[in-house]
Amino acid sequence: MKNKKIIIAVLFVAFSLQVFPQIKRANRQYNLFRYSKAIPLYKKAAQSKDEKTSKEATTKLADCYRFINDVNETRSWYLKATEFEGTDPLNYYYLGQALRSLQKYEEAREAFRKFAELSPTDKRGQIYADFSLDITEWLDLPPSAEVKNAGTLNSKYSDFGPAFYKNGIVLASDRQLSLMDSRPYYWTNFSYLDLYYSEPKFYQDYWSEMSEPSSLSQKFNQTYHDGPAYFVNDSKIYLTRTTMERVKKGAQNVRTHVLKIYYAQLGDGKVEYKDFPFNTDQYSNGHPTVFSDQKTMIFVSDKPEGKGGSDLYKTVFEDGKWSDPENLGDQINSLGNEVFPHLVNDSLLYFASDGLLGYGGLDLFVSSLVDGKWSAPVNLKAPVNSSFDDFAIAVSEDMASGFFSSDRPGGQGSDDIYSFRKAKQPVKKIVTAEKLLVSGYVKDKTTKMPLAGVKVFVLNTKTNKVKVLETDPDGYFSTPAEKGVLYVTKAVKPDYLADCLNFRIAPADTVSNQKTPRDLLLDKLEVNKVFLIENIYYDLDKWYIREDAKPPLDNLVAILKQYPIRIELSSHTDSRASDGYNDELSQKRAESAVRYIMLQGIDPSRMIARGYGETRLVNKCSDGVECSEPEHQANRRTEFKILSIDEPETDNQIDPNIFKAGEEIDVYLFDPDFFHSCFGGNANEEPTGITLPVTQQNISPPVLQPVKDQQLVTGTFENCYCVQLLASVTEIALDDRELKGATDVRSYFSGKWYKYVSGCTKTYEEAVVLRKELVEKGLTNAFVVKVENGKIVSAH
Repeated sequence: MKNKKIIIAVLFVAFSLQVFPQIKRANRQYNLFRYSKAIPLYKKAAQSKDEKTSKEATTKLADCYRFINDVNETRSWYLKATEFEGTDPLNYYYLGQALRSLQKYEEAREAFRKFAELSPTDKRGQIYADFSLDITEWLDLPPSAEVKNAGTLNSKYSDFGPAFYKNGIVLASDRQLSLMDSRPYYWTNFSYLDLYYSEPKFYQDYWSEMSEPSSLSQKFNQTYHDGPAYFVNDSKIYLTRTTMERVKKGAQNVRTHVLKIYYAQLGDGKVEYKDFPFNTDQYSNGHPTVFSDQKTMIFVSDKPEGKGGSDLYKTVFEDGKWSDPENLGDQINSLGNEVFPHLVNDSLLYFASDGLLGYGGLDLFVSSLVDGKWSAPVNLKAPVNSSFDDFAIAVSEDMASGFFSSDRPGGQGSDDIYSFRKAKQPVKKIVTAEKLLVSGYVKDKTTKMPLAGVKVFVLNTKTNKVKVLETDPDGYFSTPAEKGVLYVTKAVKPDYLADCLNFRIAPADTVSNQKTPRDLLLDKLEVNKVFLIENIYYDLDKWYIREDAKPPLDNLVAILKQYPIRIELSSHTDSRASDGYNDELSQKRAESAVRYIMLQGIDPSRMIARGYGETRLVNKCSDGVECSEPEHQANRRTEFKILSIDEPETDNQIDPNIFKAGEEIDVYLFDPDFFHSCFGGNANEEPTGITLPVTQQNISPPVLQPVKDQQLVTGTFENCYCVQLLASVTEIALDDRELKGATDVRSYFSGKWYKYVSGCTKTYEEAVVLRKELVEKGLTNAFVVKVENGKIVSAH
C-alpha cells in the first residue's frame, strides 16, 4: 500500500509538470492568434487538478472557439467558465451571445442580466437582455425573401463577400487550391484569402446554377489576404487586404495582421494599387464602398476612438485627397460591431451589425439616405438573417435579389454564400421610396475616349435648380432623379465645345438605374479643325436663310459668343451642275450664313465666308458618277473651320469652373443662353424608360431675360412690391400645388419662362414680411420684385 501511494504521488507530480508547460505553450499560440493550434493544448490544460490552471484554460478555450465561430463549443466552454469562483463577468456576456446564436433567447436573457448585475456600468448587459426579449416578436413573421445556399460557389472552407463584377460575381475564399499551397493562416489553420470569380450558367440568372469559382489573376491576388472587393463600373476596384505577415504589436508584444484599403483602375495592363492615406499599422481599415461619383467612401475601422468594436466611417475625396474620416454617428454605429457596408444607388446603405436588435450574431441591416442623413437601420428579417452571423451582402439592380454571406448551420464550410430573391418588406418598402439614379458618360467626340474632370450641369426644370457634377476617371457621372421631370444635362470642359441633351423618365418605368439617352460628346477646339453644321438646308438655286436653318446657326452664334475663335464658314455643293455655277452658289450661301451670324451681334472680322462648290466632295460622287440622293446630300453641307484661337478680351459669362461638384445652384445665376441649345432632339436612340427627347416644337427652352421690361400677363398691378414665387418652363395653374396655397397669385412671361408672383404691397418692408410667410409655407426660393406701370423693373 505504501508503494502504491508513492507511485500515485509521483504520477500526480509528473502530470502537473506536464500541465504547466502545456498552458504556457497554449498561451503562446493564443497570443500569436493561432487559435486552431491553441485549442488542443488548452483542452489538455483544462483537465488540470490545479483550479487556477483549469480556470484559465477553460476561459481561454471558450475564447478560442468564439474567435473561430464555433458557437456550440463556445456556449459549452463559457458555461463551464461561469462555474468557477470569481469568474470574469465577461464570461456571462459571451455566454449570452452564444445562446442567442443558438436561439436560446430566454437563457441568453438570464446570462445578460447576470452580466449587467456584475458590471452595472456596462450598458451592453441590459441592451442585449432587452434584445433577447424583443426578438421573440419576430419569430413568427412571414419570410422576407426566398433564400438558398449558392451551391457551387461554396467549399468546405470560408467563402464570403460577394460583389457583382462584369457578367458574374467576385468572392473571397480561403480554400486551398492544391497541396502546393503552403501559406497557412494560423487563426483558422486554412489558407489566406484570395479573390475568385464565377458566372451564372444562364446569362444574368443568378438564382440558378453558378460556375465553379476560379482564382483571379495576380492583378487581384497577392501573398496574404485579398478581399472582399467592391467594384465601380467594372473599371475600378476598392479592396481590403493585408500586405505583410505581421505588422501590429499587441498587448503581448506580438505582431499580427491589420486590414488596409487599396484601390486601383482596372485595365489591360498592370494594375497600380493606391494606398488609402489613413491606412496604419495601429488598427484596421477595410470593407470600402463608394458612391457612384467615387467622391465619398464609407468603410470600417476599429480605431480606438470609435463607439464600439468597429464602426462605419465616411471620407470625401476633394481637392485631390481624402478628407479626415468622420464617424457615421449613433444612428448607424452601436456599442457592438458594424462591418461590411455596401452602397446601392447612392441612397441605400446595407451593413452588418451585432449591436442592433437582431436574431443573434451579425445581422444585415439597411438604412436610407434622406436629406443628407442616414435613417434608422432596418433589420432585413429572416430568412435573410438568422441567429448566426449574416453579413457581406450584394444587391442586384432589381433590388429584390442578390447574394449574402452566412455561417448558419447546414452550409458546406465555415462561411457560405447564399442567394436570395423575391425580397419583400422591409427591403422593397425602403427602396421604392427612394429616388431613381440616372448616369452617363462624357467622351471625346473624335477619339471616343472618356474625359475625366468634366463639369456636368443637370437642370431640374421642376425645381429650377442645377446640380453640379464632375466626371470620374472613366468619364462617368450620376445623379438622383424623379420620374416625369424634364432634365437638361450639359457637359463643359475648357478648350472643348460643350454638349448637352435632355430626357424625361417615364412615370411607369420600374428600372431603378437609368442611363442618359446617349453619351455626351465634347469636340476639342483646335486650329484648322473642321466642324459640320448639320441641318442647314436651302431652296433650289437659292441662298437665303430659311427658318429651319436658323437654329443650327444660332448654335454657332452661341459658340462664337462663348469661345474667342476666328472661323472660316464654308458652303459646299454636289457635282450635279457646272463648276462655275456651283462655285457662285456656294459662295452666296456662305456669305448669307455669315450675314445672318453678324446680325446676331458677332463681329464680322471674326468670320470669312468661303464657297468651295464641288471641289471638296466627301465621297466618290464626282461628275459622271451615278450616285444615290443620300450620297449627293452628304456633299451638300455647311462647315466651319477654326482659323485661330485668341485670348478673350472680356469675360461677361459665368465661368462653370467656379462651381464645385455636389453644389446645387439656382438656374438664374447662369447666363440666359447657357441651356438654350439643350432643348433640341438627342441624336442617338435612348434606352427603355427614357421618353423621346423634348424638341423645340413642344417645349420652350429656359432662356432668361433681364428683369426689366417684363410685362405681367395675368391680372393687373399698380406700382408696388410683389413676391416672386417660382418660375417654370411650362405654364401651371394658379392654384397648382407647387404654389403651396399662396393667394393673390398672378403670372408673367419672361423670355421663355412662366413666372408667378403674389401680393402687391406699397412698401418693400411689407413685401419682405410677405416673403417670410411664403418661405415658411415651403416656397424657399421666393424673392421680392418691384413693379412699375405693370412691369417688373427690379429684383431684391
